Amino acid sequence: MKLKYWIRGHGFTYKTFAKEINTSFRNVEKWSRGERLPRWQEANKIFEYTNNEVTGQDLYEEQIQRYKTSL
Repeated sequence: MKLKYWIRGHGFTYKTFAKEINTSFRNVEKWSRGERLPRWQEANKIFEYTNNEVTGQDLYEEQIQRYKTSL
């Protein structure tokens, strides 16, 4: 499940989710939009907090698609 859908579906905002995993609102916003990727420590926090409903595949999906289309 994509991070932005998990956040919305569980009643969070980017700000409240960021506070729960101890990061900035801007980080969560950029990760949710696929503009940036979380470092492994932050990705691990996301996986743990979402009980693995958000996976690495979900976080990297847009980057994988960009790579495939550039080949």
